[in-house]
Amino acid sequence: MSELSHIFDQMRASPMNDWVGGSDPELVGDASIGILTRLLPLHNQSRILDFGCGIGRGLVSLWKAGVRPEQLIGMDIMPPVIDFCDQQIAPYLPGTKFELITGANHHYDAFIDRQAGKSQSALSEQYRDNFTDAYAFSVFTHVTQADFQSLLHFVSSMLRPGGRFMFTCFELNDFSRHMVLSGQALFPLDPERMRRAGDVLTGNDADPLAFIAFDRALIQKMVWNAGMAITKVDYGCWMGGGLGGGLQDAIVCTKLPLLQAVDQIQHTALVARDAPATEPAAPIDLPQDSEAPSRFRKMMQHWRPRK
Repeated sequence: MSELSHIFDQMRASPMNDWVGGSDPELVGDASIGILTRLLPLHNQSRILDFGCGIGRGLVSLWKAGVRPEQLIGMDIMPPVIDFCDQQIAPYLPGTKFELITGANHHYDAFIDRQAGKSQSALSEQYRDNFTDAYAFSVFTHVTQADFQSLLHFVSSMLRPGGRFMFTCFELNDFSRHMVLSGQALFPLDPERMRRAGDVLTGNDADPLAFIAFDRALIQKMVWNAGMAITKVDYGCWMGGGLGGGLQDAIVCTKLPLLQAVDQIQHTALVARDAPATEPAAPIDLPQDSEAPSRFRKMMQHWRPRK
């Protein structure tokens, strides 16, 4: 949309674009929102959280795609990107607001020049049970296991019961392990590190959070511990083998809904099927002439016509 083009131009001109992965911000944003809207049905009554919003590529592309949510909140731990979003995006997208989270991350600490934001507990209280939907691109690909769990708890606390959260990560499963061990993954991952890895695989020791992957069962457990359940998975192409439309694995979680009284549930009756009645087969007249082979007559005694 032409009225948003100047925002993407500001992103292209900013050195912060390289902080969040580089590449053309409009192309990256459009690709991300294409995945999101394919997995989550968003609409104008949605209340959406962009968790780890960076310089706002995703939420601007969301508007470009025609989604006009009732509320759109971006959160990040890097003060400069929140300053950018406040100045370059918020004035042009009604209902959009940005929040700075007080926090630290080894992969991004170089870009955290001050701690003037709100704590997770304060934001959790401010937005408790507020959002219908949330998403996080390239956040859970750069966090420790402990932070993975705590961030899931944080996001879950801000979702309404039944709300949905889509996040991307790298999942270790039988297929991805096989592809890494065979040297087929898109990233130059060391097969020997894969052999030694348990539930967590890091790309290198110098910057362990540059690439970090987690076992499928571990992800499921952490999601459940946060009061959510995985309801959909869309695998990415990072593992090789021609899978997926996106680079990373996209996991859709649903926050556990409020339970109703059992007597209020409209149950669907189970279908009872009686065994079909069978009629005795009609006797078969066998040829009695001496020329009929005895083996043929014996076979015909056990044959019954199909109904």
